[in-house]
Amino acid sequence: MSLIVFNPTSGPSLKELRMAKREKSLEGSVIGLVDNGKKNSDTVIHFLAERLQQKYNLKDVIHHKKLSFSHGLTDAEASMLAEKCDFIISGVGD
Repeated sequence: MSLIVFNPTSGPSLKELRMAKREKSLEGSVIGLVDNGKKNSDTVIHFLAERLQQKYNLKDVIHHKKLSFSHGLTDAEASMLAEKCDFIISGVGD
């Protein structure tokens, strides 16, 4: 599978990117979902968790909420999620 990415900062720029190979299926995985704190991010994250659980029979879903969308995760938060999760998805709202 490939993606077409347009760079709006310097005129049209067409580049082909390939998705990284995934060594593991989502089936039975532990998914980390990061709520970035934006309006409706929690709604998106919870809907995504339900759909992924239905489709992939997840072992567990770990929800984590950032203090603010303008701040990154702390090193401790990132380490905890990396240790416990097979995949991590960060949510966007608004």
